[in-house]
Amino acid sequence: MDDWRTQEVLNEIDARRRNEWIEESNDRYGAHDVADDYVCECSDAGCTELITLTRDEYESVRRFGARFAIAVDHENPEIDRVIGQNGRFSLVEKWFGFPRRMAHEANPRR
Repeated sequence: MDDWRTQEVLNEIDARRRNEWIEESNDRYGAHDVADDYVCECSDAGCTELITLTRDEYESVRRFGARFAIAVDHENPEIDRVIGQNGRFSLVEKWFGFPRRMAHEANPRR
């Protein structure tokens, strides 16, 4: 696999870790909002866009280690397959080989 593709997946995995921290912090401090803001989990390390997901939406994304929530139109067709979209975020899945394996292996919920 090309080094740039590896780095792109690592960027997404890092964003997922930040979002797990956000969710844990909200739980720890008793935040029970209908929806929360999370960082875009796209492959662009410089992306600062926030996305809003309900707790059910967020948990649905986290059920599968190869899935990530990103801002609309932030997908990278080299490693992402869009499997869902609404006005607030897109749901992408790593769809082949090494990127998919990396995402699964780094899944904090496995």
